[in-house]
Amino acid sequence: MVIIADYFLNPQQYERLPNSPHVYECVRDSGYGIIKMPPLAMPKVALTGWISSVADQIQEYGNRGFTVLLVGMNSLPGKGVWASQLKKELSARGVEMPATKNLSPSDVASRDSTKKSLGGFLR
Repeated sequence: MVIIADYFLNPQQYERLPNSPHVYECVRDSGYGIIKMPPLAMPKVALTGWISSVADQIQEYGNRGFTVLLVGMNSLPGKGVWASQLKKELSARGVEMPATKNLSPSDVASRDSTKKSLGGFLR
């Protein structure tokens, strides 16, 4: 399973970043399932439940032997994956943060740059 920032599924909603579907396509084509993190505008009251739900999934997939990875975006607050909130929730459960790859806008600018950036990470 790969946890990804909302941006990678809805790039058209992020005006300052490339309108690029390449991360989604690369993860999908690598055979991974996807867990989408909430958008940046998520109200705090809803965010807490979403983070808890994602932590549940990370914990459950990990317990069942699945590889769980996280892909964030450097230019977004919290890497677009609410990194500090997720880390805090996982830590409270005694669960490690998944292996993480944070990308830059140049990493997602083209299909080739995305494949190069994620190639070794999506094993």
